[in-house]
Amino acid sequence: MSGLRASIRGLRTTFSPALPIPPIAHTVREAEKIAAFAPGSDAPRLGKDYNRVARDILDRVIATGELTRREARDAAWCLWETKPELASSRPVVTSLIKATETSGRKQPFRALASSYIASYAPDRAGIAEISAVLMRLASNMGQPWASLQTELNLFHVLEGPKNLARNAIERGISPTEVLSAYGLGALNVQSGFAKFCIARALEQIRDGNQLRHELRLEFVTTFALREGRELLFEEHAPLVADALLLPFGSETPDESVTDRFLGVLLRLFGDPRSQPAKWARMSEAAAIVRRWLTKQSLRQFLEVVDKTADDRMWKYRRPFWSAVYERGLISDAWVVFAPVGVRVARRMFGRDISFATFAGGTVQNDHAVLLLRIGRGVVAEWSHSGKCVIWNDADAQGAPRLHAPTYHAAALRSPYHAGSGLSDPVFAITHGGSERYTWQQKVAAKLHQMTSVRIAQHEYLVN
Repeated sequence: MSGLRASIRGLRTTFSPALPIPPIAHTVREAEKIAAFAPGSDAPRLGKDYNRVARDILDRVIATGELTRREARDAAWCLWETKPELASSRPVVTSLIKATETSGRKQPFRALASSYIASYAPDRAGIAEISAVLMRLASNMGQPWASLQTELNLFHVLEGPKNLARNAIERGISPTEVLSAYGLGALNVQSGFAKFCIARALEQIRDGNQLRHELRLEFVTTFALREGRELLFEEHAPLVADALLLPFGSETPDESVTDRFLGVLLRLFGDPRSQPAKWARMSEAAAIVRRWLTKQSLRQFLEVVDKTADDRMWKYRRPFWSAVYERGLISDAWVVFAPVGVRVARRMFGRDISFATFAGGTVQNDHAVLLLRIGRGVVAEWSHSGKCVIWNDADAQGAPRLHAPTYHAAALRSPYHAGSGLSDPVFAITHGGSERYTWQQKVAAKLHQMTSVRIAQHEYLVN
């Protein structure tokens, strides 16, 4: 016993805080957020100083090596959220397990099970030992614990969260709603167990294809986001992005689908073209979003200008640039709007979409520019009566860079040395002869020179 006492005294010394311990332990603050676990639980008592309780329990184990039923119930709430954390003391964990198994009452078990769920993490000290005793006792501890263990193996330290996540996906509800349906009550959605189960569910969604796209979006936003607008757990960001996007693979779904997904993703993580750091942890998902955004930027330009430009001059440009996109020549796209376009774009596509605005210079309120990366070059396609300007080399001095927040109009117009010959390093052309497909043939020839891909006239005919 002397060796045991010495080791526990050493533990107390190790855990002695440099600063005063707050009178209200973290476990009590957590209890204030956890709605009382419904029938069959034993929550911590609000206002009780569990830091002090933890120190007293250490003293108790030093003195006797035993815990009473009441002390076992309190010790359960001192395992991971107090100073000291009793789970780091093997003698205390051993005494707690013994008291829970021999008490003949359900209270110590319920407290231990509730604490396990509230503070769960698979790598925490003592978690395997606590998991084992809960698995042994659950079948005799009434509902909901017996059913949760029998049907979900809930207290298995690794299989429990996976099984709960799988059940949630099959039922189309969140892991916390599954537990509530079993009768556990309103489990805190930010509990350790909920956090881990949500991660496992996101992994299962990411790796499977059992959910329709729209249902997957609804499911992920319901249980992984707070009110559908922000992550419940910041560290779940890569899992959320991957669960939403990777099941698409190389598929580009209907615009109504991509717009809904992009609305959620851009609100959470921003635009990967202008905010790449936010997507650094999820490169594969970012590539999918970039592909979708290229098409969306093209649509923004075409559909907004449809609303603001003369149809006589515009109806020929939509099929031409749509044909260029369909042939896979556009690797990136970015739109610059004047005030009228800004209002129309946000009304049509939502407030979270990304585009640039004009910083100054002579530009009409309804003008817009579509910037495209095609091959090694960059294209600036002006709306209305503006020109189409093509720089052979996107890295050349004076060539516009995509994804800036603002542009001066002069930087997007044709420079003084631009020409209309295919060999000119900067090619510029007005949109004359649309009905005869004059400018379209010249731009198609320029793009062929840049990419070796020829866009045939029948691909952009106006019906």
